[in-house]
Amino acid sequence: MNRKNVPRLFCDVMLGRLARRLRLLGVDVRYEPGLKGIAGYRRAKSEGRIFLTRHHRFRNLTDTVFVENDDIDKQLEQVKRVFNISDENLKKDNGLLSRCSVCNEALRKISRDEARPAVPFYIYQIHNEFRRCPKCQRVYWPGSHIQKITQQGGK
Repeated sequence: MNRKNVPRLFCDVMLGRLARRLRLLGVDVRYEPGLKGIAGYRRAKSEGRIFLTRHHRFRNLTDTVFVENDDIDKQLEQVKRVFNISDENLKKDNGLLSRCSVCNEALRKISRDEARPAVPFYIYQIHNEFRRCPKCQRVYWPGSHIQKITQQGGK
């Protein structure tokens, strides 16, 4: 998988946790909890995105992927399989930590000094790579949660 080959996605109201995890993997995922049902599907279509849903009634609509399971780990596994997202290619393409998990903006690299006021001292001591969201100002670093997410679905 080349990150550029992964389509842009839109998670319906039931898939907010999945959207956050996919964003940490570098996938462009739109999530708007206020848009339910057909309104979410229409927004996805208007933006050229694939609609991910757990609603059975949308199962057979074009450009829709029905997410089979309630379990977040199994959801992530399914989406990685459907879109051929592999851990090796994520690392190679530098997809990890390229998008804000909250607002989906592309993250920008920042220096350790810039990150210092926003991260715990221990994190500052052990990490050298930091990124910041230009919209919400959250700071990210490659912690153990990233390793756990990349391992899910690769079993």
